Amino acid sequence: MFKLFANANVLQPDMSLKHCDILVQDDCFYDLLEPGTPGNKPVESEVDLGGQIVFPGLINSHDHLIDSCWTGLGNVPVENWFEWDQSVHESQEYKLMQRLSVTDLYVIGMYKNIVAGVTTVVDHFPSEVSATFTGHPLVSLLEHFYMAHSVSNHQLKWGANPAEQFRQARGILPFIVHAGEGKHKDLREEIEQLNRMGAIDKNTVLVNCTFLEEADLQLIASRGSSIVWLPTSSERIFGRQPDIRKIRELGIPYTIGTDSSITGSTNLQADLRQALKFARSHLDCSITARDLIKTVTIDAARIFGIEKQTGSILPGRKADFVVFKQQPDCDVFEQFISMQPDDFSMVVHKGTMIIGNDEFRKISAIDFSQYSEVKFNGTTKILYGQPSQLLERLRHKLGLDITFPFFDISYED
Repeated sequence: MFKLFANANVLQPDMSLKHCDILVQDDCFYDLLEPGTPGNKPVESEVDLGGQIVFPGLINSHDHLIDSCWTGLGNVPVENWFEWDQSVHESQEYKLMQRLSVTDLYVIGMYKNIVAGVTTVVDHFPSEVSATFTGHPLVSLLEHFYMAHSVSNHQLKWGANPAEQFRQARGILPFIVHAGEGKHKDLREEIEQLNRMGAIDKNTVLVNCTFLEEADLQLIASRGSSIVWLPTSSERIFGRQPDIRKIRELGIPYTIGTDSSITGSTNLQADLRQALKFARSHLDCSITARDLIKTVTIDAARIFGIEKQTGSILPGRKADFVVFKQQPDCDVFEQFISMQPDDFSMVVHKGTMIIGNDEFRKISAIDFSQYSEVKFNGTTKILYGQPSQLLERLRHKLGLDITFPFFDISYED
């Protein structure tokens, strides 16, 4: 089935904009056509985007969907992640979360991501749980990777031991592990432990890295490993950020993630704003909004080995994209980072509109029996699924009239 999204200004891999028509076949981009070019494919549905901007769907490079919560938890700031983790587990809110099903936690976390323009999520959690949710219509989860929580004596026991997980990755698939999350001696030695395992390599993806020192970063750079920066999580839990200046000086590939919502992060847009604020106040504005958009699209796809699948709008890639209207006299990248979910005209995952403005009811190929009408900040949206039933079920199980800050919608009962 072919769909035509006509009259679009599409972000290219070189970060320029191109005026074109987007032809989608099933769940992939088929072609980018000159505007108005008569095609030779049978188009089932067509929508005129009216010159709106189209960005690739974003990649959230670190989340724990099972820890989707309506508020940040734990005592902060702390010097070590395990101190925060203990206070989280002692909190009343965390105890309440245990009333909720894994499925509901995952789905509310997926909604958090998709309404913010995220179409691919790296869910850092054992595959025995996370693999259950691959192929979900809301967002794509990174499927092919190996992982450990961390390598210190304080690590959470997730699956096989880290050395075995790294070995199974065979130097090809990503090996994802937390590092540099505190001042404790054990945490300070994590990079050396990974090095002794032989687990610092080009496929190693190190998450957080807030307390890594220059010698650690030099080793990481020499091995071609990558880093995931968690701007909101690091700031709230530790009151500081990784040495981003040195990371960039050494040419270490990096991308950005939200971490779980129990850390206080709301969505990827908010983390991009936090990163831009930090760059302006501490890095002499050396990281621009344009750089950050590249970081969560093209760069993230390359780091996780999925650049042939997503991260850019090219024929053969998954048809994941975000549509929005450009404001006059406004830098399009800065505008994008400043936007809220109600500002997006449409978010498409694998060729299917997941959320869109009310005007897109006219897309004939959409089965609207699978959608709900909701409002974000007073703006009517058409949203895939039955989110009102999900939210009512969560509130009933909790016995609280909670609101998720990343999914604050209203709807008719």
